[in-house]
This record gives sequence, C-alpha cells and structure tokens, in this order.
Amino acid sequence: MVRRIWGNALMVMVLAACVLLPVRAPGAEFDVSKFNQEVGLRFAYGKNTKSASVHLYSLLPRWGIFLMAPGKSWGPFGASFVVEGIASIAGAEEVGFELGLTPMVNFSCLLFPSVLAYIEGGAGIISESIDSPALAHSFNFTPQVGGGFDIALTSQVALSVAYRFRHSSNAGIYKENPAFNVNFVQAGLNYYY
Repeated sequence: MVRRIWGNALMVMVLAACVLLPVRAPGAEFDVSKFNQEVGLRFAYGKNTKSASVHLYSLLPRWGIFLMAPGKSWGPFGASFVVEGIASIAGAEEVGFELGLTPMVNFSCLLFPSVLAYIEGGAGIISESIDSPALAHSFNFTPQVGGGFDIALTSQVALSVAYRFRHSSNAGIYKENPAFNVNFVQAGLNYYY
C-alpha cells in the first residue's frame, strides 16, 4: 500500500510539473546567487488514509534559510532549514480545525535553470479539534515527508507543486493512540531572497 501511495504521488508531481512547465514565464530562470532565505505560502488538500473520512483544507505559511544554496559548493544540490505553519479547516463528522508548526530539513536539486526539485521532512506539533473517530486526542506530533518542484516565474518567485505524507499521533503519551495519516497535495508560491 505504501508503495502504491508513493507511486501515485510521484505520478501526480511529474504530471503537474509537465502541465505547469509551459505556464511559467518565458525565459524565467532562478538567480541562485540570491538564494539565502525563502518565504512562501502553500494551499493544500488532504485526505486521511483509513478509518473515518476526514478532508483537510490547509494554509501552509513557511520561512526557510539556506544552509547551502543550490549552484554553490555542492553543485546543483542545496540544503535548507524550513519552519512551516499549518492552519486547516477539517470536514469530518462536523467541521473542525487544526493548528500546528513543523521544523523541516529540505534537500534540493536544480534540475534546470528554471526547475528546482526538492524533498523535505521533519516533525512538528499540532492541535487538532476534529470530531472524528479517526482522531483520539487534540494534541499530537506530526512526522512528515514529501517532495515537489519549484518552477521559476521570475528569477526569485516560484510556483510550488508538492506532495506530502503526514502521520499524526500522540507518541504514546496516552494509552489510546490511533494513527491519523494524511496524503496532501499542495500548490503555492515561494519567494527566494
């Protein structure tokens, strides 16, 4: 099942990149000399993988700092530290919400002058107020991993398309600890400065 989920996510990202590449501004290429920090906002849709059905509609503001920008010491590869917030409206038994914060490490590769591929992962905390048998508690930890593409619109602005898998549980703090796993599809804008 995990292999199928990752395979589907990879197909969605490749398809999105193929569809969106022609949309980018003609001749737009990243100016990696300006890649010191990033700020962005993504929109995401997520659905849990099992138990009762929960649909999440999320805003993901993010800020990051490059530890090593792509195109410098490591050739096309780069690494950064990112802090991402999440604010979601949840559709379940009743409407609910979630708020959280996740620090992550991001590894990137400049595939073309106009396309930056990345994988990222981390673990954060989240407060969930969702009326569903899929969630047992309101305070959970959220290890997560994903990847995507940033497609240059200008030398510093990018369209982001991404996939993310997130696990949510209380890490054994309470006896009842069901897994709440969500597959997210994300799109948004990033500004590199």
